[in-house]
Amino acid sequence: MAPHKRKSVRKRVTQVMMITNAFTGEGMGRIGNLSNDGMMLIATRELPDEYVYQVHFSLQSNGHPPKKVEIGIQCLWCEQARSANTYWVGSKIIDISPEDREALKQWVAEAEEVVPERR
Repeated sequence: MAPHKRKSVRKRVTQVMMITNAFTGEGMGRIGNLSNDGMMLIATRELPDEYVYQVHFSLQSNGHPPKKVEIGIQCLWCEQARSANTYWVGSKIIDISPEDREALKQWVAEAEEVVPERR
């Protein structure tokens, strides 16, 4: 796995945010942490490095109704987790609408738990 430096602080997702392939409708897993520029997925299958996906998920902020967000992501790395058929996938956001960008920025600003940078 090649090291990737994050552009912004990631926040831990404390509620379940399932992520779906926008083209196929296939469930891909759930979001483990999220930032303005990327996310770590807890995927149900291995996702190849450099692949690009259009995905959507329900962004849930405290005190706000859930908002469906659709983004383009590029997988940067994938490694098998300790559980069978589970993979950690680091990805960066490569496409997002201005409206969804604002909703994401609001969620990140309100989320409390910071995820430490990997060494």
